[in-house]
Amino acid sequence: MECIDDYDRVQLLRRANERLGRFFARFSGAPVLGTEEEVEALLQVEGTMQSVGALLDGRLQSGRTTEIRDELALYRANLVRLRNELGAMQTAANGCRARLMAHNKHLQAAQAWCAASRATT
Repeated sequence: MECIDDYDRVQLLRRANERLGRFFARFSGAPVLGTEEEVEALLQVEGTMQSVGALLDGRLQSGRTTEIRDELALYRANLVRLRNELGAMQTAANGCRARLMAHNKHLQAAQAWCAASRATT
């Protein structure tokens, strides 16, 4: 029975690492656009982390096989990378928001100028 549990644990970690790898391959260094694809990818990452998190109560770390330890080490490395990627995405999104706010401010000023210009003619 323990072999099946270990096999399932390895498969769960392997799937999680593959999903994180696909996320990195698609979005690492890409500009943040706020697309549906980005949102869906982030929701998949969240689901992946929750599925692995459910086993992180000691059962997963106590895995006796080298495969479990190797996949868990890769998962930890992926989490560190994910933290960095999400930080970069947040910084990029904040930059986009600041540019949009500046454009909005300019548009409001232009709108006010147009209204004042119409009122004086």
